[in-house]
Amino acid sequence: MQMDSTKKILGFRDIALLTFISNFGVRWLAVAAGIGASSVFFWILGAIILAFPMAYMCAQLSRLYPEEGGIYAWTRNVMGEKNGFIVAWMYFVNNLFYYPAILIFLATTFSYFIGKPELAKNSAFVCTVVLVAFWMVVLISIFGLKFNKMMTEFGGFLGSILPALLIMGLGFGVYFWTKHSATAFTWSSIIPNHHISSSLSNLTMLMFAMTGVEIIPTFANAVKNPKKDLYFGLLIGAVIMIVFYVLGTIAVNIIVSPDDIHKASGLMHAFQIIFATLHIPWMTRGVAFLLVFAELGIVSIWLVAPITMFFKCTPVGLLPDWFHKTNKSDAPVNAILFVGLVVTIILLSTNLLPAVNDMYQILILMSVLLTFIPYLFLVNVFIKSMHKFSGYKAMHWILSVCVIISLLLGIIFSFELPHNVTTLSSKILYELEMFFGPFIFILVGYFIYYRGQKKRL
Repeated sequence: MQMDSTKKILGFRDIALLTFISNFGVRWLAVAAGIGASSVFFWILGAIILAFPMAYMCAQLSRLYPEEGGIYAWTRNVMGEKNGFIVAWMYFVNNLFYYPAILIFLATTFSYFIGKPELAKNSAFVCTVVLVAFWMVVLISIFGLKFNKMMTEFGGFLGSILPALLIMGLGFGVYFWTKHSATAFTWSSIIPNHHISSSLSNLTMLMFAMTGVEIIPTFANAVKNPKKDLYFGLLIGAVIMIVFYVLGTIAVNIIVSPDDIHKASGLMHAFQIIFATLHIPWMTRGVAFLLVFAELGIVSIWLVAPITMFFKCTPVGLLPDWFHKTNKSDAPVNAILFVGLVVTIILLSTNLLPAVNDMYQILILMSVLLTFIPYLFLVNVFIKSMHKFSGYKAMHWILSVCVIISLLLGIIFSFELPHNVTTLSSKILYELEMFFGPFIFILVGYFIYYRGQKKRL
């Protein structure tokens, strides 16, 4: 379903900004700062072996296949319609569980803004804030990508760029003013020297804070010059993201030590410690206000992209025609409203019914590994298309191997037991869920595809 030229609203600046905003998370600065000086090493290594190779692959594939659908379209063109559908299905399923998680973080942050952090544990408050915020995004999405772009860029500037610049300014300002850093940054402290499993776990965690650049080419038909703007926009956006992560983490560790960060029970508590150290505790509420905008922007772009990929781009006939309907703004309005209804049911049931909440936690665990599988498709598509790219073939193979190793690390560490899983039976159940869960979701995807295929014949 092609968009006409009047709806080509994304230029190079928009692509670079959306790539940065939709993938950069201020919350990861506190996580990385808890690791200490060695986080700088992990950020840079993760960028080299995953973030930059992924951005380059997406840039090359978007130039080769400059059409709406992103990774779905690339997979369909190279590996066939069936595999393209499965990739779109996995994205849809993952984000169905991702929305409530990110929105709950938004509600928790909002409680700090209003000066009532204790409300973060109040299920009625959290559920109300989440539903209001989510349906606001849903209704905005119905008016088309132009409004999502405005919301994402506006929210991203207020909630991602501004807080990050503030933290960097405060951190480096403290260092230049006092000549003192709460964390020592020396070669010996930057290079990890602790247990190898701990190092790999930290690396994996930060690597996947940098993934997601493949989501922007989903809107390729809205890009003014997809072959040029997508290519350079993705690469520049990825570079800016890495720079912000590294400098932001250093700035936080200049103000507070990793031990102080570990004492925090969450991101906003970590910011409370940071601003209390600087004797400006009132800044906590200001940052909380900005982060609310950031989460709204992130949900906005991550709501529309998987819906566009799954409901709008997949062939007519595989899903009910009702889902493919678009409005005058070219937004898949019925699909957006359907997802809004499903997420609302998930939110209400998990808040009101403890037994359902336990099942929801299991479903989240079962879907974790599905986040890695689309990337395996992406690498395979890149390798199969390698002969069509300019440049050194050896370099392309090196990038592919780096991404494969990174994904395998992510898959392996997904099986790492959480701290609250202690009994033998719960450990076995957890591992079984992680192993068989993704297969169940994939089988459901294949069932939907073949059932739709029979109807088309």
